Amino acid sequence: MPRLLERLGEEVAQIVVVDNASSDGSQSAAQGRDGVTLLRNETNAGFAAAANQGAKLAKTRWLLFVNPDTHPDAGAVKVLTNHVPDDVAVVAPVQLGPSSEPIPETGGHDASLPRFAAWAFLPGRLRADYGPWLTMTFPMGDFYPDWVSGAFMAVRRDAFERVHGFNTDFFLYLEDADLCRRIRTTGSRVMCRAWVRVHHEVAQGDPRRRAEETGRFVRSLAMQFRGWRLRALGFTLIWGFGIRAILGKGPARTAARRALPECLELLRSD
Repeated sequence: MPRLLERLGEEVAQIVVVDNASSDGSQSAAQGRDGVTLLRNETNAGFAAAANQGAKLAKTRWLLFVNPDTHPDAGAVKVLTNHVPDDVAVVAPVQLGPSSEPIPETGGHDASLPRFAAWAFLPGRLRADYGPWLTMTFPMGDFYPDWVSGAFMAVRRDAFERVHGFNTDFFLYLEDADLCRRIRTTGSRVMCRAWVRVHHEVAQGDPRRRAEETGRFVRSLAMQFRGWRLRALGFTLIWGFGIRAILGKGPARTAARRALPECLELLRSD
């Protein structure tokens, strides 16, 4: 985090760090640092709630939400919001994985049964643009997905306040997609700047934690479906994670197996 704070300090007017009751000492990098406000929660309130806390203290026209495991290149923040069209309220860069390749977690499309069916049943090379996440190769210029990742996302303050910020019913995962959807309903667009790149250590942590987070993802996704559609989603996800639990390798296989009980719960929903 110290390197990230140094980089951000060179390019933004104000930094607010919200510590969600961490126990690894990471908050010490922000403590006592000039130009940085540190908020410390007694319990883990979740990403959405913590992001809203930070946004309330920020006074800038753009709100930049940043995960501590992201690593922007010099100048990335400045060019991200430079000459953005007036009708664009959310903008994010392309995220790069450990091998510096673009990753699907950059953004995607609104959740729907057909899109998750494409993810569950079609191999990646045949899925094209029909799945829930963006597929390679990304366009080289600005493009307009339904949502972009909250791991590194700039939002116009007035648009953020108009929709009352992140929905705190989402503890972790898909709160960014939900925010983008609600902002789009007000007439604004969501943009990804493919020529701005940020490294993100997504899915590089403890395999057991990653498996638990996959369960959280299923629970967040289920919040967007009701009735028979929720049960249909459960059936679809069971197939998708089931295939990955059998054919996958390493942490991806473990995470898929962890998700299956959550998917079975969806079949029992009323």
